Amino acid sequence: MSFNWHTACAAHWSKMSDNWKANSKEMWDTGSRQTIIPKLVEWISPDAGPVLDIGCGDGYGSSKLAALGYEVVGLDISEEMIQKAAEHTTPHLSFVCADARELPFEKHSFQAMMAINVLEWTDSPRDMLLAWKSFLKPNGIIALGILGPTAAPREHGYRRLYGDDVVINTMMPWECGRLLEESGYTIIHQEGVYKRGVTSDMVNTLSLELCQSLSFLWMFYIRPNTIIE
Repeated sequence: MSFNWHTACAAHWSKMSDNWKANSKEMWDTGSRQTIIPKLVEWISPDAGPVLDIGCGDGYGSSKLAALGYEVVGLDISEEMIQKAAEHTTPHLSFVCADARELPFEKHSFQAMMAINVLEWTDSPRDMLLAWKSFLKPNGIIALGILGPTAAPREHGYRRLYGDDVVINTMMPWECGRLLEESGYTIIHQEGVYKRGVTSDMVNTLSLELCQSLSFLWMFYIRPNTIIE
């Protein structure tokens, strides 16, 4: 039987759902994801349309953004994750179980997207980036995060070295940046979240390349260069 990425990825994240829920609040409140929403809201506003949270997991990050007055739609490939996310549902927040490769929405529906540790969990990251463009409103923005070189979850791809099928396309931050530009995006801001023990004094004197090499998470804030019909 041929390998089905969609099925395998959904099963992987359903298996991880309990662990994810146990840790997501800390990640978004005080951990690796704490700066994402404060940075994103510098470019968006509650009255400019909904925000799509791709790979929303248990929905905690979606709920934080919704609490600021934004209409938020959370999407995840795992039914287990969406069941947990539904606990957060409010009038400004909804969730749907779907594949990020085939978004079930009208074109130009969203002023922004969050896609944190999603791109590398797809079978064709470039195809995904191209597809997402058409769901953004003009001047829309994506907050895109990928695993940095020091992130432990990269180990999920290790078995590819034995020829095994895996559901992760790990990439270096510089590779992601190049892919974004070659896929028709402009990087308007980028920054790293660093492994514990790395201080601001250390990274302030380093080049972008060296900062990326120390990162646990690397964030890109991007816009399409053209509007896709």
